[in-house]
Amino acid sequence: MTSVCRLSLFLCFSLCFSSCSAVGLKNSNQKKFGADANYFIALRLLQSGNEKEAAQKLNACSKKGSFYCAQKSAQKLCMLGSVQERNAACLKLIQKFPDSQNILIAARQLYSADEINKVIEITENLDFSEVQNELIKLRLEAMKKRGDSRYKKEVFEWFTVRAVSKTHYDYYKENLEADFEKAFYNRGGESSSGDDIDSLFEDAPGSQPKSEPEILPQDFAIYYRILLYRRNYIPAFEASHFLLDYFEDGSLTPKSQFFSDVGKAFLYGSQDFLTNANYFKESAKRYAGTPAEYYFWFYAGRLYEKTHRYKTLEKNCFLAAIKAAQTASQKDNALWYLLNSDLQTFTNETLSSIKQQWADPAYFDDIFSNLVPILFAAGKFDEFGTIYKSLDGFASPEITGQFAYIYARLCEQGYAKGSEEDIKSAYRAAIKNGNHIYYKILAAKKLGYNLNQIKNVVFNYSEKYGGINLATGFKADKEAETLLEGYVTFGFPELIYPTYMELYKTGISANTVFHLADFLNKCGEENNDFYVQSIRIASRAARGAERELTQNEMQLIYPQGFSDSVETHCKTYNVEPAVMYALVRSESFFDSDIRSHAGAVGLTQLMPTTAKDISRRVKKPEYDLNEPDTNIQFGTYYFSELFRRCEDSYLLAFFSYNAGITKVRRWLQSSLIEFGKKQNMPHDLFLETIPYAETQEYGRKLVSAAILYQLLYENSISIADEMLGK
Repeated sequence: MTSVCRLSLFLCFSLCFSSCSAVGLKNSNQKKFGADANYFIALRLLQSGNEKEAAQKLNACSKKGSFYCAQKSAQKLCMLGSVQERNAACLKLIQKFPDSQNILIAARQLYSADEINKVIEITENLDFSEVQNELIKLRLEAMKKRGDSRYKKEVFEWFTVRAVSKTHYDYYKENLEADFEKAFYNRGGESSSGDDIDSLFEDAPGSQPKSEPEILPQDFAIYYRILLYRRNYIPAFEASHFLLDYFEDGSLTPKSQFFSDVGKAFLYGSQDFLTNANYFKESAKRYAGTPAEYYFWFYAGRLYEKTHRYKTLEKNCFLAAIKAAQTASQKDNALWYLLNSDLQTFTNETLSSIKQQWADPAYFDDIFSNLVPILFAAGKFDEFGTIYKSLDGFASPEITGQFAYIYARLCEQGYAKGSEEDIKSAYRAAIKNGNHIYYKILAAKKLGYNLNQIKNVVFNYSEKYGGINLATGFKADKEAETLLEGYVTFGFPELIYPTYMELYKTGISANTVFHLADFLNKCGEENNDFYVQSIRIASRAARGAERELTQNEMQLIYPQGFSDSVETHCKTYNVEPAVMYALVRSESFFDSDIRSHAGAVGLTQLMPTTAKDISRRVKKPEYDLNEPDTNIQFGTYYFSELFRRCEDSYLLAFFSYNAGITKVRRWLQSSLIEFGKKQNMPHDLFLETIPYAETQEYGRKLVSAAILYQLLYENSISIADEMLGK
């Protein structure tokens, strides 16, 4: 255990020991935290099995502690004592702290105690569109047990007011499926063979089809939504006209979720895109002035898009959807598809016509990222300058910075027109606050900044993040900070990360967050989970820091984990250590137990088949990829081979590590053709020509991390020279 952890635990044990006497009240940490100290002491008492005294401390804090410590104390009391005591504690909790999370805590306890009436009472007047699905589920289960007359109405409300979730589906399977099948299929409750739309809407084979299903419209609507959740689009498409008939005759009140579902059913459940598009276009006119109008125009546009033939109709439908949108997110969604449909013929006129209409500029980042290789392939190099100047102040800082940097580099390479001042101005735009750190570093290098100036650019890391715009002011939530600092002082590292993720949006200062991160970093020597949590907390905090970061704080974001293994194997295989630290951080965040969906294992995310080949080459037939030193050895060897085969290029080796060397060579050849070159393609421009945004971002992330490791630990940025073709 580290010295920091040992000291914290010693202080905690001292507090717990002295809490029984008057001497304990004079303890410095009790003085520092006041009534809040009771909460932290209680946690330690619970660990030692002293529940009675812990409850006393929790009661004291819940009455006199600061908001978060008092709330945590009240929540903890709901788990202590007899059933009656826990029930009483739950009612006190929601009386003092009546938010939905605490109501959920109370509902769980009361339901487990079979206090059905109390569950229903405390969950009255819930907003089904906002509160947790689990809370609604508990309410409905309680209502069903009691035989509450409102049960069916509220089930329908829950299934139709928001997107269907796994909680909905589980509830359907447990409580509704058997009854619905009995009504739908008339099989006495027997399980159906699947979502057979013929058996749902027809009598026995050979009989005439029914004019409509013999079920309640509300039940049919729930079943329809379940079809969409299961992605059974064909039967949903075939059933859609019944749902629309219910809207027409007034049997069902139209809701936005229904029309979104109908749109998906037509889009994915039928191949007759033109007929369906025309139907939706006419329906949009029929539903003009209602919430349904937007969805009919939007999906008409999506269906025309599927035909690949009617671009004008497609564009007009998206424009109509924008006009009919009732929320900012609806408008942005239609705008996104309008822009996406115009990517191949993108002009400044297109941009000017829509840029002032969007609500969330970052929503369109992928559109502009996808536009970059298209402009390169078409040789429209001057467009980067036009777009960057037009976007400045409207698009997200990251996109503005990207286009500004590319424009400046194209000017320097003679592919675009611009004066010396145009170039410098574009580079200055690329290093503004909030821009991608990759462009900030390379732009600062091109402007001739020295290492200290580059550090100033990098350490001023803040951007709009998590709903708090720290560039325009910041106010820390002192009571949230007290709770988090208490976990450090009293030695509860396991509670820091989940609590930070719960509270960070309230406003946690950089001083507090990096204190938490430093503590977890040191505790990580004994438990690697804390090390990973330290990096995650520090990284998230940096994106919203209200002040410039220090070098030590940046080193918490980019730590040198598993340094003995990295340094040893980098020396053996002649790899720059900064590169391997960057690769391990980017691939796994130093989590040695991580495994990807594709099956990649461990710190360097090696595929087992690749590792098997490496084991033969390094003469290590017996190995465990989850063992950190082995994983780093294999990953370092593999990268060294890619580096050699990529003519000592870090960027090309990074890309090869991610996508395979054959693809990288093909991309490079294509880029050389676009630029009319035979060799010596500047790597920063090559990166922008790759036709996959995810691969581009992988390269930016790895390169910027490698440069930062050099800058923070070696006072160098030599890897930047390779990117710029020096």
